[in-house]
Amino acid sequence: MDVHPFRRALLALPLPLLLTAGMTVHGESDPFTSGPAVAVNPGEAAPGGGNVTLTVDGFTSPYVTISICGNESRRGSADCNMAASVGVEVPQDGTPLVLQIPAVAPPADCPCVVRVVGRDSIEIALAPLVITGHPVGPVVDPPVGGPLVSVSVSTREAPEGALDALRSQLGGPTTYEVTVTVRNRTTSPLKQVRLSGSAGRGSDDNIATLVLDDPGLIAVGQTWQQTVIAKVPAPSFGAVTWRVAASGAGPAVVTTKSTRHRPTLLVVLALVVVLNLGLLAIRWRVRRRVARAARRAAAHSDVIDVDGAETVGGGDATDATDAGGAVDRNDDLRASLR
Repeated sequence: MDVHPFRRALLALPLPLLLTAGMTVHGESDPFTSGPAVAVNPGEAAPGGGNVTLTVDGFTSPYVTISICGNESRRGSADCNMAASVGVEVPQDGTPLVLQIPAVAPPADCPCVVRVVGRDSIEIALAPLVITGHPVGPVVDPPVGGPLVSVSVSTREAPEGALDALRSQLGGPTTYEVTVTVRNRTTSPLKQVRLSGSAGRGSDDNIATLVLDDPGLIAVGQTWQQTVIAKVPAPSFGAVTWRVAASGAGPAVVTTKSTRHRPTLLVVLALVVVLNLGLLAIRWRVRRRVARAARRAAAHSDVIDVDGAETVGGGDATDATDAGGAVDRNDDLRASLR
């Protein structure tokens, strides 16, 4: 049995395809903040004195509710003139929504804002508006009833060239592109958020550290995002848990994400080695059986030659004995006749 075809098959493996699989354009990105927005023109109006023009952009919700609020809308709709709110449909082709609404007095003292809320109340945008003649008072925050931010992390393998991809596919160090997002869930701006991140193969293991900037100011309804590069050392095989913690603004928030790396080239090479070892073992056993059968056949042939020689020699002796007996019998017959 010839194992060379399997070796040739190994050499013919599509290594360029294996090396370039998973290779992506990657790199660290500067932190940025994104989310829905609203602009007001003019920035000051008197109740019942006319309309203000709004430009609404960045909403994914098909419908939004627009209202004028006091107290910077810190307590949500309780600070807003919901009786005069307007519900409108948002264009889904990406173009901004431009409309006019009447200037009305909110139930709470200023600072006043225009508040735009999506259908699911997750998307929020605020813009300051001075209501002429409306009283101004201190801002009252609502009681903290839960996390002030939501944190998410996403990862993908991002090898830095063919050599890095080769090492990764053989179980060596693996480069990841890690994107962290922090969304302001509150009705007030946040600027005390601090971030830390790491990766490990277990809950207490730390094999990589994420170097994250502090988000700084995150406005109401806005999402902060940063992409960093992290390298998981060898042996890079199996599950890795990524952890990101946000603290400094309300209760600490910790989020995790698990990824699993499978070094395909290492697995293929291991299977080929095992297959070749198996074929060599089979070949050795076959040769051993053939050699054993050959030895048995040679030994049997020697036995046949010896038995044949003994048979021929024994026949000559018997013939001589028979001849001697016949002569004796003839002599006895002659004597009796005399």
